[in-house]
Amino acid sequence: MSFVIRFGIIAVLCIAAYNAEDLIVGTSGTLAYSDNVKISSIPLSTRSKNIFYNTQDTAKIIKGLSVVDLAKSKARATVTSGGVGSTYVNIKLKSERGEGLNYLVQVYV
Repeated sequence: MSFVIRFGIIAVLCIAAYNAEDLIVGTSGTLAYSDNVKISSIPLSTRSKNIFYNTQDTAKIIKGLSVVDLAKSKARATVTSGGVGSTYVNIKLKSERGEGLNYLVQVYV
């Protein structure tokens, strides 16, 4: 019984420690785009950045997106247009107030 309680506490602590807002959509394939987005913080203000990927080759359809928060912050990543099944994607990254951004953005075709 005490093993189960200890395991449960450790599991809850591990989940609480990993509080990042990662965005992973679709499947991996051939890496078509990769960027490490790093923006420093400004006190009392939020930071945001839009990431645009577009291919002119209509045969290359996006199969997956991986947007990983390397800082493990509470910043958010959202797909504003396009995405999986399209030839383009627009991703908006937005930080918490007073925090910066540190994301690895990857697009797979």
